[in-house]
Amino acid sequence: MKRVASLMVALLLGLPLACRAQVPAGMEQLKPYLQVKPVAGDEEAVRVFFSPSCPFSRNYFQFFKNLEATLPKEKTFSFTPLVNKADGIQFALSYLAVQKYYPAYVHNFIEASFIGVQDKGMSTANWAGIDRIGRAAHVPVSVPELVQSHADTLRESLQSLLVLQKSLEVTNTPAVAVAGTYIVTPEFTGGDAAMFSQLVNGIISMAR
Repeated sequence: MKRVASLMVALLLGLPLACRAQVPAGMEQLKPYLQVKPVAGDEEAVRVFFSPSCPFSRNYFQFFKNLEATLPKEKTFSFTPLVNKADGIQFALSYLAVQKYYPAYVHNFIEASFIGVQDKGMSTANWAGIDRIGRAAHVPVSVPELVQSHADTLRESLQSLLVLQKSLEVTNTPAVAVAGTYIVTPEFTGGDAAMFSQLVNGIISMAR
């Protein structure tokens, strides 16, 4: 893990905390979503930013899985970790590793991280916690060793993720980014799950 240690220290400085309960600054009062300058490459994407330490990410997890299963074929869907101090760079690197090399275990890994952090008090900011989460998710290999084996590639992926996160102005979870332009969080509907579902689906339709 020495190869990524210096990167972790540098990137952890100044990163936002996850699961904040406020509407992003600058959002128009009458618009139930945040609109940012379009992010190239995400025109057909639906991204769900989540944090293993955020109970709201966990509460909406099944909704997001259903959304993934029902998206139009031309759309791509991706669960995306919000890189923040609380969860640690280790979690982001580990998630990216599972997503890239063992994609069939992505849902397992997310769910195991929710249970591990929120129910069992495990930390995703150290490799011991990551290893336990990977085992609970039945990932066929050691996740920390997987990260070590592909450190250079994953470092590039993490850098790209940080740029994307900044461009989309995502600072809290869960947050849904549609077409690299529209950002929606449950706060925009006052926590009403049914309204949030309608809003997300409506924006996906609007962005076609």
